[in-house]
This record gives sequence, C-alpha cells and structure tokens, in this order.
Amino acid sequence: MKVAALCALVLLAGAASAQAPAPAGAPDAAALRQTLAPFDTLLAGLPPVLRERLELHARAWLALSPEAQARLRLDLTAWDDLAPQEKLALRERFDAWEHLDEPTRGAVLQAEARLAQMPAEVRAGWRARFDALSPEQRRRYRFDPPTRAAMDLAGQLFPFVPAEEHADTLALLRALTPAQVDALRRELRRLPPNRRDAFRVRLLEQDVQGRAALLDAAP
Repeated sequence: MKVAALCALVLLAGAASAQAPAPAGAPDAAALRQTLAPFDTLLAGLPPVLRERLELHARAWLALSPEAQARLRLDLTAWDDLAPQEKLALRERFDAWEHLDEPTRGAVLQAEARLAQMPAEVRAGWRARFDALSPEQRRRYRFDPPTRAAMDLAGQLFPFVPAEEHADTLALLRALTPAQVDALRRELRRLPPNRRDAFRVRLLEQDVQGRAALLDAAP
C-alpha cells in the first residue's frame, strides 16, 4: 500500500478516535497507541522507515486543534470523492515532496511566498510559461536537482524500470558516489542487455555495504 494512502488511513483513524477522546491528562503515548491501534497488524509487516513515518503522521494528527482535525476530516472526505486520475496526480505530488531534500523544500516555500507577493498579471505570465512546457518537463520540476540527475541516469542505464520499483531505483542511484556510478556503467557495459535489469534488482536487494562491495568488484 502506498505511504500516502497509509497516512490517510492513520488520519482517518485519528478522526474516529477523536469522537471518543482519552481522559484528560492521559499520556501522549496512550493517545498515539489509540490512533495507531487499527493498524497494528499492518504496521507489523512494514519496514521500520515506514512505521516511523506513520507514527510521525499520527503525532501530527494528535497535535492538531479540534478545528484543524475537523477541517482535515472534510479534506479526507473530499479525497474520497475525487476521480482516480486526480488521486493519482496528487499521490505523485505527495511522493515527490516526500523525496525532496530540506534545502529544496525551503527554496520551494520561499519561491511560493515570493510568487504570492507578485502582481496577478506577473503570476499569470509565469503560469502560462509553465503550462507551455511538456508534461514530462513539468513533472521534472517536482523533484530536487539530485533526483532529477538520478532520473536522467535511470533513463540512460535502466530505461524499463517497473513503476513499483521506480522510487527505490531513484533512491539507489541518488545514493551512489561518482566512483560507484562509473563502476555501475562499466558493469552494465560488460553485461548482455537481458541481464542488466537483474543486476539493478540485485543492487536493490543489498544494503549500502553490499552495494558497495558489488560495485567495487566491477572490473
């Protein structure tokens, strides 16, 4: 299940638990357990990084005021009414934001603030320029420079990555050092085309040390 969908489920669970709040003075840990309780079985099968992310979202829910929780419940109801294609587009934007590094997130928020201060006709001009780009060009602006570089590298080395492995492959390529990228290129040139994707999958199955060992062994 996509992380965005899981986060929505956690928030919905929080919305339900808000109807019967814990006694005043209850420890925060108890409220957190109550919010996550419907997903105990699901959480047990998730990797640690996803469990931690969902716990952060649950804590964010508990930190909201009752008014903010009510607004979020309305937003989640509106989400259910969206067409599948609209949901897919929003999930892609969410995933892209999740993968931005902190400097790029800060730059985006600063740019948003500057844009909001511009005259309406200037904002319209920037919007027209953006809308004139191809869909692929517009999509690239969702990602930070390291991710865009990884996307270019993935296109060169692994042009047919399955959709469900795309994010993991980008994360893998982002984490490689320049020397490791050179080693990867050499190894792929050595392999026949029908074995190159299997090497990508093998890299994904390794931890950082295992990947380094595989690439260091490349001739």
